[in-house]
Amino acid sequence: MNQLEKWRSDFRNFPKGIRLFLTFLIASAGGAVFSWMHTPLPWLLGPLLAMVACILLGFDKLWIPGYFRKAGLIVVGIVLGLRITPEIWQMMTQHIGEMLVATIFTLLFGMLNAWIVHRVYRVDLTTSIFSNIPGGLSEMVTLGQSQGGNLQIISMFHSIRIVVIVMLTPFLVTFLSHKAALPAVSGGNQVLGWWTTVGLLAVSAIGAFLATKLRVPAAFLLGPLFVAALFSVSPAFSDGMHGMASWLVNAAQIAIGISIGVEFKRDEVLQYRKLFVAGFFHALLLSGLSITLGIALAYSSGIHLFTSMLATAPGGIAEMSLTALAIGSDPLMVTAFQLFRVLFIVTVFTACIRWYLRRVNRRKTDNGDTAA
Repeated sequence: MNQLEKWRSDFRNFPKGIRLFLTFLIASAGGAVFSWMHTPLPWLLGPLLAMVACILLGFDKLWIPGYFRKAGLIVVGIVLGLRITPEIWQMMTQHIGEMLVATIFTLLFGMLNAWIVHRVYRVDLTTSIFSNIPGGLSEMVTLGQSQGGNLQIISMFHSIRIVVIVMLTPFLVTFLSHKAALPAVSGGNQVLGWWTTVGLLAVSAIGAFLATKLRVPAAFLLGPLFVAALFSVSPAFSDGMHGMASWLVNAAQIAIGISIGVEFKRDEVLQYRKLFVAGFFHALLLSGLSITLGIALAYSSGIHLFTSMLATAPGGIAEMSLTALAIGSDPLMVTAFQLFRVLFIVTVFTACIRWYLRRVNRRKTDNGDTAA
């Protein structure tokens, strides 16, 4: 047994508490390194890349409880919600047409790739479709599994997509914006006090719970966002743009980065090597498509280029909105576009796909009965 295998074996035998501590230690080290290097979103991308690297090296027992990611999303939702004004809502409603066009183009590309994966790699149609449609990771995995799709392949494709786009997009827009270093994400020029922060976190947690009961997509982000938005238009918050303490937002980003990274499964990568490569190239092509859509959207609608690029990048609502905050773009416009895409896919598109799959299965059954 070589030294690396010994470390893997020792790590797997550690109690959960120690593995959780080591997970955060490794992730925080990754964030610190990225922060020292002045990369975009260091406390999100550093932990994410550290997790993926460790898992691919065989340290597959890194983990984080689900409520850590939920807590991180609550913080990000508050940061976004505190920026909402009535003028912003009006501005977002003026771009419904662009949201629909961008979503349809993204869906058509996903369906094309789904057909290629189905035909070339002989993956069943249900798995192929739900693996290549860029909705939310948890939503697509849940919906695909409910329709009889392969859970491992679906989760692998979406993990690849999110990691690739979340890693590439912030670097690209930062490079284009000519920012040598990004400010810490706090979302405002006035940091909330301790008791105000605790109270807002508690109320936002209730908002997240209610959003979950109402089956709102990304409930732990959008519930707090709407709660914080109500506070942001109240007289108590009328003295300027408010935000959360930077250390709290950084901790939230670490939790989100870890939760994305640990979705990678080394065994799945080894088992589906060819599909992993296909998923990787699909994510790269999807990034290229989203950049093209973003440029076209900027020229056709007057939306700022970096805002439109982040709005059309299917890398996650929280992740793209955080990037918009960091580079000074409009995070609420980005959130609106990202939310519209997820809602459209989860409702309208999924209903159409269910109908189509039922029709295909019924046709196969009828043909089997005829042959018999």
